[in-house]
Amino acid sequence: MKKQLLAMVILLLCSFYVFPSQSVFAAAASEMYVNAKSDIHLRETADPNAKKVGTIKNHSIVTVLASSNGFSYVIAGQVKGYVYTSALSNKITKPSPTVVSRGLAPVDGLTLTYYPSFLDSKRETFYVEKDDEFTYLYNKKSPLYPDLSNFTYIENPYGMMMGVSSSDFIFINSPYPLEQGTYFTQSDYYDDEYVLVESTTKTITVKAGTFRNVVILRFWDGSREYLAKGIGIIKSTNSSGEVITELESVKVRK
Repeated sequence: MKKQLLAMVILLLCSFYVFPSQSVFAAAASEMYVNAKSDIHLRETADPNAKKVGTIKNHSIVTVLASSNGFSYVIAGQVKGYVYTSALSNKITKPSPTVVSRGLAPVDGLTLTYYPSFLDSKRETFYVEKDDEFTYLYNKKSPLYPDLSNFTYIENPYGMMMGVSSSDFIFINSPYPLEQGTYFTQSDYYDDEYVLVESTTKTITVKAGTFRNVVILRFWDGSREYLAKGIGIIKSTNSSGEVITELESVKVRK
């Protein structure tokens, strides 16, 4: 009888100490969303150099079991591991668009300063004026102003072109839509070449600030053009990756 009573007491104590702790653990768990620049790594321990045990797709849901010192212990599918807490969000996140079909030309009324500029290593400021599908960049200090623009964007539902005004010198001649990972053929006065739509989702920082969902066009020689919606070209690099054009500031004229 004493043994039976002792066994009951032990069972009650186990119930008291074990089951409440499981309830607390379950209550602490919560669902969050991955909100990062790209897919994130799941690591074995809370250490940025720890062994990778998996990869979690950006914008997917994970179950957070605990968080401490900048790391969260999560369940992703059937795998548990640690991720940066800063890569998680309580809000539903949406993936960036991989297809761009309009809006890469500058909007009307902007003042864009480049340093270095398109055809000059010096600083150059342009006033943006739009006329239907034509968007003109004027440099007031240029001898051409106000009669002629320096550069022109032509954008319509079929594509966008950008080059030196009143000339055959073209920087970009791309069709729409532009889909990340695909190629198109760019034709200009001299030749045809294949251009890779390297990305439509990158976040790029230049002197003028940080821009999201930047379209990056990579040409056959490795040179690149970087375009932001409503701004146009924010950076150009040559085949060696050196910056040859960079947006320094963006202002809205009053």
